[in-house]
Amino acid sequence: MKRKKLYLLLTLLMFGICINNVKALDYENYFGITMTETQYNNLLNQGFNEEEIYYMDEDTFNENKNLTAELVSVNSKFYKSIYTDLNGNPQIVELTEAEYENESSTQMRGYVQTEYKRLDAYIAQIDNTYFRYKVTLGWRRMPAVRSYDIIGLSFEDTTVTIPGLVNFQFSYCIETGDCFSDGTYYYKAKNYNGGSAVYKFPTNARSMSVKLYYDVIKNTSETITSQLVHGDYAHATESVDYAIFSNHTMTRGGLSLGTSAPYYDEIPCADTGWVGTW
Repeated sequence: MKRKKLYLLLTLLMFGICINNVKALDYENYFGITMTETQYNNLLNQGFNEEEIYYMDEDTFNENKNLTAELVSVNSKFYKSIYTDLNGNPQIVELTEAEYENESSTQMRGYVQTEYKRLDAYIAQIDNTYFRYKVTLGWRRMPAVRSYDIIGLSFEDTTVTIPGLVNFQFSYCIETGDCFSDGTYYYKAKNYNGGSAVYKFPTNARSMSVKLYYDVIKNTSETITSQLVHGDYAHATESVDYAIFSNHTMTRGGLSLGTSAPYYDEIPCADTGWVGTW
């Protein structure tokens, strides 16, 4: 009888350990959203990076948590924008990832103002059925001017189309350590070349990232063998209004600012492509 009780006790203990191990695999993000290892990996495979998952809101999580995906292409670009007091025209310098990571996030007081940005473009295949295009802009050294910025993502293939929404969101943290996720935009556009969104750069942000993504489907019965996307971003270098920030279009090669160009620091696109059979 004692052996049976001991066996039962050991069995219950082992069951408890197994349950605890399962719970330990669950992940909780900044906003208290818990997700399983499978759901977390689903998000990674769709092109959401670790920071985006950590600050992901509940609606975005619920919309994407169960979508299986394969991240088929990604490209990252790193830029330094240098401004002087002589004029407002920035000098854009492309950096290696090591150079970007080695730069301090603190802006020194002095004659030269510099900004550091990382631009990532992604292509993922969702449920072996359709594709998702995504662009993310992250700041390492925050800008002095905070007005209305533009993020855009375009594609060259005329045999795909955007059937649904252009999804946009930004996450930021302030000096107190509190962080926020916001989807407020002041202008959003979609055409046969891609989509874009304009948002108000938070004046109290101490760190921030911005993302835009949409899904594409085939509009042809022919086999598609390649895709090419261009992630783009334009930072306002002075205060702008609706007439200025809405005066942009999406072309096959990225954002076209037209007469609004003098008001923006537009870095080169992050381009990424896919070759296969669809």
